[in-house]
Amino acid sequence: MCGTTVLAATTLAVILALYAPSDAATSQKYTAMGNLQTVIHGESLFSTDIDENRKTTGVLWCQVREGTIHYKPTWARFVRIRDQKQFRADIGLDDDKAYLHFGQSKADASGKYRCEIKVPDNSIIIGNMFAYSHPVVKNNETWELKKSESEPFTVVGPAVYAPLDSAARIQCPIVGYPEPQIVWYKDKFPLEIEGRVKFTAGVLSIEGAQEEDAGVYRCEATNQFPVQIDGPEQHFAVKLDQELRIGDSYGWMLPLAIILIILLLLFLVIFTCQRCAKYKADQYNVADRERALHNDQVPLKNSV
Repeated sequence: MCGTTVLAATTLAVILALYAPSDAATSQKYTAMGNLQTVIHGESLFSTDIDENRKTTGVLWCQVREGTIHYKPTWARFVRIRDQKQFRADIGLDDDKAYLHFGQSKADASGKYRCEIKVPDNSIIIGNMFAYSHPVVKNNETWELKKSESEPFTVVGPAVYAPLDSAARIQCPIVGYPEPQIVWYKDKFPLEIEGRVKFTAGVLSIEGAQEEDAGVYRCEATNQFPVQIDGPEQHFAVKLDQELRIGDSYGWMLPLAIILIILLLLFLVIFTCQRCAKYKADQYNVADRERALHNDQVPLKNSV
């Protein structure tokens, strides 16, 4: 059974690694092979939610075959299709393969990759493969997120404020591959994206926000992929909750200002009392000095 599974996986890798001949006629006899996929072992729910001691991600590899002969690459690279970023391949010493090592990568390293290998006649053979990742909320240290204590796979973001009749903006920056599907909810009910409500470039926009637009908004991102080659697809999801508040986002400043004014007045009272006490003390010292000086100037009577 194990041998059959390995054979099926190997066959799948050979068949699905897309072969694209170059302009050279002799390239028709070469075939690109590869391991087809790996899974990113990155964040759990959001970008800053990551275990620095997590296990490393597997590799992608590809090679060129002519019949039963494997050619050692003289040059090879990997290209991430999403942004066309290029990665120099590591050439194996003993197995004639070109490798892309991910190490402890994060979800933004996921995507579709193209392996390009130069063959003996200097033509280039290519094959496509994939680095999968479950959906992750992309954030940084300035946008604080936390895990929900009551719902699994749920992230809670800070409240979003929008003045009345303004355009409210709620972020949903999701990374992952395959590209996650996004569905919005308001107060746990499906939200219709129409009219004043639009969702583009990872941002939900509500034009002319009214008080009835206030509530808890959730964007739910899902994708599916096989964790192992020739395995069943598994379902992955992450949910991001953010409360939209309509009105002045600076209402908290009034009580803070009152506290600061009280503290300032208290400081002025204490400072004034201390200055008065010091002034009175200085006046007493002047009077004492004047009396002492007067006593020193009284002539002594002749005792003879």
